Amino acid sequence: LIDESQPTLYKIAFPLAGLCGAAIITSVVHPASRFAPILQSKILLWIGERSYAIYLWHWVIFQVTRPSIDLEGRSWALYALRILIVFALADISLRLVELPIRRGVVKYWFKGLKYRTAEKRKSQQRKFLALTLILIIAATSISARAISISNQREVEFKASFEEPPAPVIESDTGIWLTGDSVILGIRSTLSEQFPLSLINARVGRQADELLVEILQDLPGAPSGPVVLNLGNNGALREDQIVAIFDALSQREQIITVDTAVPRPWRDRNNELIASISSRYNNVDVVKWSEISEGHPEYFAPDGVHLVGAGVTVYVQAISEFLG
Repeated sequence: LIDESQPTLYKIAFPLAGLCGAAIITSVVHPASRFAPILQSKILLWIGERSYAIYLWHWVIFQVTRPSIDLEGRSWALYALRILIVFALADISLRLVELPIRRGVVKYWFKGLKYRTAEKRKSQQRKFLALTLILIIAATSISARAISISNQREVEFKASFEEPPAPVIESDTGIWLTGDSVILGIRSTLSEQFPLSLINARVGRQADELLVEILQDLPGAPSGPVVLNLGNNGALREDQIVAIFDALSQREQIITVDTAVPRPWRDRNNELIASISSRYNNVDVVKWSEISEGHPEYFAPDGVHLVGAGVTVYVQAISEFLG
């Protein structure tokens, strides 16, 4: 809100903001404040004493215990476990590191070296160096492992969106898989359970292009179920959805997956998909928006594409309609 071309305003505004913040904090923590009894509770005092250690440990622990990458399990259980680990390490570091340093134990230990015998001094120095090296090696190995896992996941993630080779049609009753990058990312997992006879998906595909591709593939397409997704890459129009379903109206089964993208058009797209699909007897809708609700561990950082856990659940939801 402050114009950077006005340095004088900066010099006035920031000290004032600091004073206001300090005044608010002082008024809240004052013993006469109505918030004082709450802030003096044992739980908040315990957390407050360890707040700096919690701040230091939380990033490290959350980087090496990532759900669906380093750990597998229920989301709430993994988050609870990670928080408990952070609290435990914060308590240990407070007792064994912070408090001894505050009391001058380390300072006095170094000062006391000159009063010890040469042999004792060398022994303690070797132990101190060994402990320092162990800590450095441990921190380096943990960081290297985290970087290695991240790089591997990135390679796998990018590879899942590579254009698939032309499929070998072993049977004309296999699945016809079409759509965008999310559908492209599940093809390997889906093919482990069901035969795929035709794959035509592309990153960023819009509804109009999807219709064109469907019309081109239709004459030689297998007779098996059609699996597609709609609504990830932009706002849908009713005529687009109707045209796609009309083009596939003679197919025995169409499985459509709605969208869970964190975009403004999400809810409107899903309403259109649900409303229009109800007019067709051969269309089933996988409500991915509802299935994935409250499960951020299913998604890559962009909130659109899927990681391993998300792919598994996505394919399972499709499989329930395939039987």
